[in-house]
Amino acid sequence: MSKKLKVSTDDLHTAGAGLRSVATEFEGLDKLMDSYDRRTVGHKLLYERLQDFSDGWDDNRKKMVEEIQGLGQLAHEAGKAYTELDTALYNALVGKGQKK
Repeated sequence: MSKKLKVSTDDLHTAGAGLRSVATEFEGLDKLMDSYDRRTVGHKLLYERLQDFSDGWDDNRKKMVEEIQGLGQLAHEAGKAYTELDTALYNALVGKGQKK
């Protein structure tokens, strides 16, 4: 009934960095939306709808950024913890660090 646990710490570190990068991109979207004005859009009603969407999106985007950053941090910390655990298990198996 024994099953092997395989964890790629490289993948966890990569996922953590990638998620943090996505969060940074989401944070920058508000500046992009601010760059649009009525002249850029070309139609008053369309601009108003875009502005309404942008306002609602800001609230949701902030929540998403927080969640994505949290996932990125969790992936990073999990990779770090698995690496430390793997090192400690190896050291225990080979007797490294034990005083005789």
